[in-house]
Amino acid sequence: MSYTQPIFFAGSRYRVKQGFKSGPTSTFVAGEILIFESDAYSHYDNCFVYVFRTESGSETKEWWLPEGQTKELSLQYFEPLSQQSPSA
Repeated sequence: MSYTQPIFFAGSRYRVKQGFKSGPTSTFVAGEILIFESDAYSHYDNCFVYVFRTESGSETKEWWLPEGQTKELSLQYFEPLSQQSPSA
């Protein structure tokens, strides 16, 4: 299961627009800058999982998007700062 268009691009930077918690352990802080690393699908949880790392590289964070939600929900939480092509 996957979206037909990517939400995030590997290596691109995103600013967190509002603080929130996601998945079992990730806390996102308003204003922090993250770099997108990868995505996966959790069949057990019926969720898409998007993995980011902090600019310092000291921490990874996961945004869990339930299958029934639209990818546009990402715009409420993340502001793209730089965009790389999907092949990058």
